[in-house]
Amino acid sequence: MNYGFIGFGNLAKAVYQGLKSINNIQFAYFARSKKETEIPFFDKMEELVSFADVIWLGIKPQDIRGILEKLQPLNLEGKLIVSPVAGKSIAFIESYVGKDIPIVRIMPNLAMAYQKSVTAFATNQPENPETEKIFQILTKLGKAVKLNENGFDLFTSVFGSGPAFILAFIQIFKEKMREFDLPGNVLDELLLGLTQGTALYFTENQANFSIEELIQNITSKGGTTQAGLDHFRRHEIGKHFEGVLDAARNRSEEMSKN
Repeated sequence: MNYGFIGFGNLAKAVYQGLKSINNIQFAYFARSKKETEIPFFDKMEELVSFADVIWLGIKPQDIRGILEKLQPLNLEGKLIVSPVAGKSIAFIESYVGKDIPIVRIMPNLAMAYQKSVTAFATNQPENPETEKIFQILTKLGKAVKLNENGFDLFTSVFGSGPAFILAFIQIFKEKMREFDLPGNVLDELLLGLTQGTALYFTENQANFSIEELIQNITSKGGTTQAGLDHFRRHEIGKHFEGVLDAARNRSEEMSKN
């Protein structure tokens, strides 16, 4: 299979990094300018489309309309389009390329590069074996789930934007830890140990315990963790953080409408 990227930004690079070890996939890309990468570059979209069996839209939401207008007159017979573009529905893409072209909409995150993404999948041709092949490829890049498209806005806010939100929380920890007067790289290493250890604790115990039970296992009555959790709950910090997710979902919905 030949995979062609239109645009080669961070997400396209992550897809390539995650997939390059899989046999029988050849890659190329089209972009405004040549990038520092070993895969072939086309400076004309027509050449990229001719090369590709699967066309990946590695572009920003504000650019998709212009790209689809350029794809519209080209021969797309036998092609499959994969779109990770946030807030842009399958119907939107069909309005340019037609309903006969198999389209897969996904919502991954940059952990694809490490084969650790959590990715939503939807398609206009669920019975087509070629779209099913894409789903199977996505399972090699982490966890993949088939989702009704109306759930993509919330999925985007949690799993697409989630890594940035989690890092923002880690940044809060780091700013507080500056009181230790340690070098920044040491703080990063300590926080990495904290997050990796917590993820491992969750991984090893999630089958038998709920998250609330795991929290209770760490918490001693009347201790330091209890004091922090009491503050967390008293000030409804969880509800404030839900507002972060809601803001991201609302923006995804706005992008869909526009």
